[in-house]
Amino acid sequence: MNTMQPTLPAALLSLLDFYLEQRRTPPPIYTHGAGVAPAPGFFSVASLQYHLNNPLLTPDWVQLRLQGQTVALESSCLWKLVQTKKLLFMDKEVLNDQLKRGAALVLEGLDILDPTLNAFVAKLDEALPCALANCVAFFSRHENEAYGGHCDSDDVLVVQLEGEKRWEIYTPQQRRYFNNSPLSTEQMQPLVTQVLMRPGDGLYVRAGVPHRCQTMSDYSLHLSFDLCDRTPNIEQMTHEANSRYNHACELPYLPASKVMDKYVALINSPEFQRDMIAATQQTKTNATVFRQRIGRSAAVQALTAFIKKPPA
Repeated sequence: MNTMQPTLPAALLSLLDFYLEQRRTPPPIYTHGAGVAPAPGFFSVASLQYHLNNPLLTPDWVQLRLQGQTVALESSCLWKLVQTKKLLFMDKEVLNDQLKRGAALVLEGLDILDPTLNAFVAKLDEALPCALANCVAFFSRHENEAYGGHCDSDDVLVVQLEGEKRWEIYTPQQRRYFNNSPLSTEQMQPLVTQVLMRPGDGLYVRAGVPHRCQTMSDYSLHLSFDLCDRTPNIEQMTHEANSRYNHACELPYLPASKVMDKYVALINSPEFQRDMIAATQQTKTNATVFRQRIGRSAAVQALTAFIKKPPA
């Protein structure tokens, strides 16, 4: 089977150059690249509508917000029993109606739905120590945003495709996994700057930087690439450390300080450090293989020989 990666269009190659520069010299807060992806025709509102019309799309892929309220789509999910198997699909009436009323929409998993975007995200992954990034589309109308103020746990790469969007960027906070959203203006202060994103602009925002967006035109479309860190986290590390401590614990009845010394010595041991490095490399390898498998989700070519060509 031919599993060649799609050729990246010029705009994505330019965006990749912008991203690689940020990785070489990470900014303390953000970098705005005006026009770094000129004529970004690789994704559009037409592309978004094409994916929304996928009959197999379920509510897990889509978020809708109207006037600050999330629109529930679970009741739109149906199934049909075929040969004892439930085939899921979604009635798009609610989605279509809410978009007509001005709802903002978030479509997740674009790197799964679009082979070219998956090939681009693979390049993003390669430039990070251990990552499996996500690609998300944001469509919004004037005065109706998908998200309010928030900050992200990982760095984010953004490219504006259509319309204009203003980003309010605030002073960096401690990177964390909880209590990132929603954030009030008071929780985000002080304001650092405002950035107006136009079609072709790129934006690189560091983890822990609070921000809020506002659509300045009738509508806006942008892609966000969440650069998700897959390095073994503290929960995975402590789980492994706890397991090793349980097999070689301190003598009984000693004070807590001695128990902590034993535990810290275990974590700092060359063997534990070496194994964590190996675990990180294995996670990166697994992520690379998984990314390749995503690329094969649209790689069926075995029937090409049987496809009849239209008459000349």
